[in-house]
Amino acid sequence: MAPLLPDDIAPDPVRALCAWIDEARGTAQPQATAMTLATAGADGRPSARMVFVRAWGPAGIEWITDGGSRKARELMARPEAAGVFFWAGLARQVRVEGPVHLLPPDEVDAHMRRRRPAARAAARAWRQGEAIDSRADMNRRLAAARAEGDPPGVPDGWVGHRLQPTTIEFWQEDPDGLHDRLLAVRRGGDWTVGRLAP
Repeated sequence: MAPLLPDDIAPDPVRALCAWIDEARGTAQPQATAMTLATAGADGRPSARMVFVRAWGPAGIEWITDGGSRKARELMARPEAAGVFFWAGLARQVRVEGPVHLLPPDEVDAHMRRRRPAARAAARAWRQGEAIDSRADMNRRLAAARAEGDPPGVPDGWVGHRLQPTTIEFWQEDPDGLHDRLLAVRRGGDWTVGRLAP
């Protein structure tokens, strides 16, 4: 694999990030749009989990979730996050940081409409992260939601988020340990790209 150079990232690191995600999808990397999302609550305690990114582009990285979930509550209290994509088959990872904003309802609806009907039914069957008595109770509630059909619109309480990167670190593995790490930082409208030691 060719070394990763600053000119590969500059002048638009967000475009380069999107190109890496597209390449991961195009080469059928497992869970290519899965991102570890790290947030912190009002008390500063961190938490992390995987989310499936639904869209990426010049505006940022987007996902949808139940507005009552821990991640959504933490983002309401502290609207900044960090994320990591890792593609083992490409020997690459990307780390992103930045402010997080709520998506407009029509964009949440568009994301929800692209989900499979079974996933939309699950979103209506319970509130994400709530305590459930048993798997049997979960199955009963899912069956009830499926029996209602597939009503249009966003399930109650669901929201969308967009992370607007202000820091992006690109990492590419080298078998000799000379891993390429390029750090892009945005200040105002301008990006600077520098190299970090592996």
